[in-house]
Amino acid sequence: MPRGSVDFFVPEGEPDGASKRSVPQHGRDNMEMSTNIGLRRVESMETLNLTLHQCARDGNPDKLRRLLDYLGNVKKKINAHDENKLSPLHYAARYNHFEAVRILVERGADVNNKGEDDLTPLHFAARFKRMKRIKSTDSLDEVEGSSAPLTPSSEATVETAVSNEEEGADGENVPNGATPYISIVNVRADEEEMDEAPEEKQVEPPKPKKIVREEVTSDDELDNQPSVVKYLVERGAKVNAQDYYGLTPLHFAAMRGNDLVSRELLSVRGIDIEATDKQQMTALHLAATHSCVEVSQILIEAGANLRCIDDELSTPLHLAAEEGNIKIVRMLFEAGQKKDGWVTLSQMVTDQNVEKSTALHLAVNNSHYEVAKLILEKGGDANATANNFSTPLHLASVGGDVRVVQLLLDSNARVDALNHNQETPLHKAAENDHSEVVELLLKSNADIEKRDKDNFTPLLLAACWGNPEVVKVLLRYNADPSAVDKNDKTAIFWAAEDNHVSCLQVLLGNPKVSKLIDEADRYGNTPLHIAAQLGHINCVKLLMEYNAMMDDKNEDEQTPLHLAAMHGRTLVVRELVNRQKTIVNDEDEESNTALHLAALAGHQKVMDVLLDLGADVEARNAKGWTALDCAAYMGKVKAAKTLLEADSPIDPLDRNKVTPLHLAAKGGHTELVELLIKMGANVAQRDHDGLNCLDMAIDCNHENVAMAIVKTDKWEEAMKNQIADVTKGLVRDTPLRKLIRKMPDVAEKVFNNCMKPNMTNLEHKDCEITFNYEYLDDMYADWGEKGTSDAGSSSGSIYDEDTHIIKPDVRPYSKDSRILKKNHPLQIMVSSKREDLLSHPLVSSLLKHKWHKFGAAFYYINLIFYCVFLTFLTGYMLVHEPPYMLVNYTAWNGTDIYTVSCQELASFGLHQPVQYPIAFLLFGTIGKWIVLALAVLTLVRELFQICYSKLNYLNVENFIEWLIYVPAILLVIDWDSCQMSNPQIRHPWQWNVGAIALFLAWIELLLFIRKLPRFGIYVVMFTDILWTFCQFFLVFVLFIVAFGLTFHVLLKNQAPFSSPARSLLKTAVMMIGEFEFDTQYTTEITPEGQNMHSDQVYYEGVTYAIFILFLVLMSILIMNLLVGLAVDDIKAVQDQAVLKRLAMQIDLALDVENQIPGFLRRRMVIKQEALKPNQQSWFTKDKSLTSASIAQALQPELDRMDYIEEQQELTRTDIWKLKGQVKALKSSTDRIETMMTALMKHNEINWEEEDDVDDQDELNLASLGI
Repeated sequence: MPRGSVDFFVPEGEPDGASKRSVPQHGRDNMEMSTNIGLRRVESMETLNLTLHQCARDGNPDKLRRLLDYLGNVKKKINAHDENKLSPLHYAARYNHFEAVRILVERGADVNNKGEDDLTPLHFAARFKRMKRIKSTDSLDEVEGSSAPLTPSSEATVETAVSNEEEGADGENVPNGATPYISIVNVRADEEEMDEAPEEKQVEPPKPKKIVREEVTSDDELDNQPSVVKYLVERGAKVNAQDYYGLTPLHFAAMRGNDLVSRELLSVRGIDIEATDKQQMTALHLAATHSCVEVSQILIEAGANLRCIDDELSTPLHLAAEEGNIKIVRMLFEAGQKKDGWVTLSQMVTDQNVEKSTALHLAVNNSHYEVAKLILEKGGDANATANNFSTPLHLASVGGDVRVVQLLLDSNARVDALNHNQETPLHKAAENDHSEVVELLLKSNADIEKRDKDNFTPLLLAACWGNPEVVKVLLRYNADPSAVDKNDKTAIFWAAEDNHVSCLQVLLGNPKVSKLIDEADRYGNTPLHIAAQLGHINCVKLLMEYNAMMDDKNEDEQTPLHLAAMHGRTLVVRELVNRQKTIVNDEDEESNTALHLAALAGHQKVMDVLLDLGADVEARNAKGWTALDCAAYMGKVKAAKTLLEADSPIDPLDRNKVTPLHLAAKGGHTELVELLIKMGANVAQRDHDGLNCLDMAIDCNHENVAMAIVKTDKWEEAMKNQIADVTKGLVRDTPLRKLIRKMPDVAEKVFNNCMKPNMTNLEHKDCEITFNYEYLDDMYADWGEKGTSDAGSSSGSIYDEDTHIIKPDVRPYSKDSRILKKNHPLQIMVSSKREDLLSHPLVSSLLKHKWHKFGAAFYYINLIFYCVFLTFLTGYMLVHEPPYMLVNYTAWNGTDIYTVSCQELASFGLHQPVQYPIAFLLFGTIGKWIVLALAVLTLVRELFQICYSKLNYLNVENFIEWLIYVPAILLVIDWDSCQMSNPQIRHPWQWNVGAIALFLAWIELLLFIRKLPRFGIYVVMFTDILWTFCQFFLVFVLFIVAFGLTFHVLLKNQAPFSSPARSLLKTAVMMIGEFEFDTQYTTEITPEGQNMHSDQVYYEGVTYAIFILFLVLMSILIMNLLVGLAVDDIKAVQDQAVLKRLAMQIDLALDVENQIPGFLRRRMVIKQEALKPNQQSWFTKDKSLTSASIAQALQPELDRMDYIEEQQELTRTDIWKLKGQVKALKSSTDRIETMMTALMKHNEINWEEEDDVDDQDELNLASLGI
């Protein structure tokens, strides 16, 4: 910068430019004014904080003073943190700017201000080395002595110094040729980059000039420089302050090797040299860990505890020995020698950490020979054991350093010491391929046949880990080649199992070992078995070159070929069969050939090889399965294709009559089922239980398979099957019934298949739909195993070919009418609540056929006859007077009405004359015979029904009919001559039974009309409400009994409550509001002024309290509860109104069908029916059988939710297929990786995996300065 120039800040709003401006010397006075103005213009919290931190970082005292002079609220801002959670004093201490530190502290900076991770300025001062000054003639890029990059500010400083070769930085002249000192930023002990300082606007510096190089400032000169550490301590900085991790400034100085700061800190009174961090590590621990020799010397001289321990019980000697720093180790021993002599030394070398390891363990484990030697010289125990009982010799054998092993052996280490796995050092050396160590141990008389806990000898371990050089050494020293581990595996077996070809070659090259080539393990597997199973082709070839037996069998009677085929080892299979053709059809203990096992696993390429080499495609195993059965069982489509292309029988029967199609359907393998059916598999084939492929798919809940079967052209063959359902008492069950119960969507597809239009345009006038009822109305069909799908007649078909009507000699599958109704597919739809199926056009067409063919006529004829009977029975009762109306009470002696005879009633003379003679003639005289005739005819019909239905006749409806017709007959019959001469007189008992018959007759009419869907829905509501009330009745009765008996004991003097029965009845009546409060619960005063006993309430308090409680509970709560239950029942019926209506139609049709004689029924059951939906008359038109409804069934237009559900199902199917493809892709990738590995190994290509770094990762790393 030119002489007399000065820095000031760019005011806010100025355009971007240089952060500094130069003004002439003569304008210095005006400059200060502009500076003041500039500061005021830019004074914002963020800008001032940033500038103050930058000034502290740069260490420019003048700029810092000027800024502090113009800052308001200096104390608050001087301790403020930036985005790095650091104050200006942190930066000044970090870069060792003493003047900046002094200025900040004098202006009120907190010397104990905690920044990020609770670091104080003293931590930063101790963490970084003191500033060094250099004198250089080279450009800035060639400055030596500093590894830290220069910041823009330091560059500016250098620029200033270099530009003023003839002038000082403060404007004073300096002699020509003299070079001013250039300040370089602090240099950290570990050469860390300093990128945490706030950024500032960078100014492109001018080219540096060449100046003369001079020497670096000496340490003595550094000692004479002002110390930031001492100053901070003098101004009250806490010398033992700990950061978030418990580190003190002394920890940082020790960790960074800052010997100068360490001396300064240790000179402070009150310094805690044994302070520990969160890991309980002292400064001496850190110095030893980071190999800081000078700091370690300083700490030891200051009296640091030589045997202090951290949280892992490690001493400084442990850490130094682990790092291999011989200087620090020797220093610690010398200090211990000076302290207490051999006592301290013996303690130091025997100290154990948390793993019970001594310093010797750690030194040996890291192969630090010199350190281990020194420890042994100081008394270290060569046979000390750690947690796992490992001795130093175990660790040295793992490391493989021969010098260390020899050192330990010379120190009397036990050569056969055992660790927790019962391993000797020889085991560890053999395992880790250290042949020189193995030989050294053997020369030291190590036991060559020592066994570990798994019965491994060193030879077995060497073979297991594939160490051929170790194997050679062990065999040279006569190791036993016949040794086996706990699983009876030999060294040859282990080499073959782990594909160690070179090791196997060494073993087989030894004549003693090669004799053991066919030794089997505990499961009977030979080395060739395991090599073939794992696909180690080179090992297989090598074993066969040494004449390994290829037809040896293991405990499952499997040869190596079986195992290779089972695990898809194509190369091995080809190699084995090519060597010996006769083994291709060898069988295991389940009679499986290699082709069976390959088919089970779905290894198509193995199967191709086996078939090419003569494998028998029709061979059967113990289950009677062929290879195709095995592929079908596991759902291996490609394997099945391969077998079918090789002319495998498509429908082979095993011992249970199971075919491959059965196995595929049972396993839910849709694609394979489609393949087998396409290739001609028999879908009607039954197993020994009578189940076909569709039955198995349904029973196993494989809806996709069932749908695939019914979508094929052979769906009718699959539908024609029946079995006896054991769970339902050997009731007949068919595929359609199962589909209705379990898979309604598949059943709907079957219904669609049963409708065949004669043209695609369903709106055409001549469009005709043929409805096939064969599977929906299968009462006469016999699809049992002994019959055919159309069994039941001599001609083989139960239907007439011309009329499609059942033939006369065909019988239903059951004589039980209840079973025929309950097990009918239509009734199963009702019980399963399949509303969509019940609304299907096929069902509507069948119901229409049944109703119009015989149901309507039979029903309405019965209804008409019953209405005639009901009319005359009602008229008969109305035109006759009750017996008690014929009694003259004036002349009557008061005897029981039931004892009055017809003669006595006639003697009163009140039976004449008849009030309505015409009505009496019609209903009393003529109606009598009509009622009698109809009742007798009905009872005769009921007797026939009893003979036909037997126990199935017993139901409530038939019982009510008997209670109607028998009393009606008893009512109209004249039982004596008196009644014959006086027909208007009925006996009292006749009148009673007549009343019962009249009541039940009208109830029976209700049951009649309930079968009509239009009216029956309301009857269903009533019956549901009645059933709910019956369920609630017990609770209801208890309330009535409680209040009824209470009212009886309190109001017994009153007539309504005079007996328990009357009291209960009155209480029940009171529930509907008939309280009669004025007459029963108040005292009646007679005109004479006396209270009547029968009206008196004697216990008013209790009586009124019980009455009020009754009013609340019974009249309000209970009644509202009953109303609520009724409303819920009505709503439930309304919600299922469509289902209920359809259910009643079906119930009516089936009831009528079961009531008509068999010869008539057979004439009305048809196989198929043709309907022209566009030619129906207005009278016979059915809304459910229009062309639109049929089109909706055949080509349904989905609403939004159905569409979403269908798309979800398609997506689920796609995901399932995608999973299979991904699995296949993974298998292909694994095979490619195996091939690539084999190629790389064959070509001796060494490759190590590296982390992939994409462009974005590189950008991220660049932004971090990496």
